[in-house]
Amino acid sequence: MIPRATSGWQTITADLALILFLITAQAVAEPHEPETAPAADAPPAESTAALAMHRPARGENISEWLAASVSDERQVATIAIDYAPGERNIALTEGTRLLGNADAARVTARLVLAPAARNATLVSIDYLREGEAGTDLAQ
Repeated sequence: MIPRATSGWQTITADLALILFLITAQAVAEPHEPETAPAADAPPAESTAALAMHRPARGENISEWLAASVSDERQVATIAIDYAPGERNIALTEGTRLLGNADAARVTARLVLAPAARNATLVSIDYLREGEAGTDLAQ
């Protein structure tokens, strides 16, 4: 004769189902903070990643690159120039020239100069402006 177990897989399954039900019921019964919609007058979130980046050589014309890279009026080019000690005026001249390239490409740009250990120039494109109210698709 084969001895029979006092509890089978059906009992174990029923116990697990009851435990799952109790945990779910407790989670639903706990009060939680209602989700609130963001305020309409809140400032737009800062973007965290550039859409396009370019390290131009000194004296390089970036008009064509900007015209090809910027496809939306909300996009803004940021020209960031790091300059070595004593080379601030050279960096300012280079930045002014690059802003002229952006104007020629009809791209809105901003210039950021910062002192650093060595010279470096980086042009990045990102969404930094809000579009007009409504949707562009409805126009």
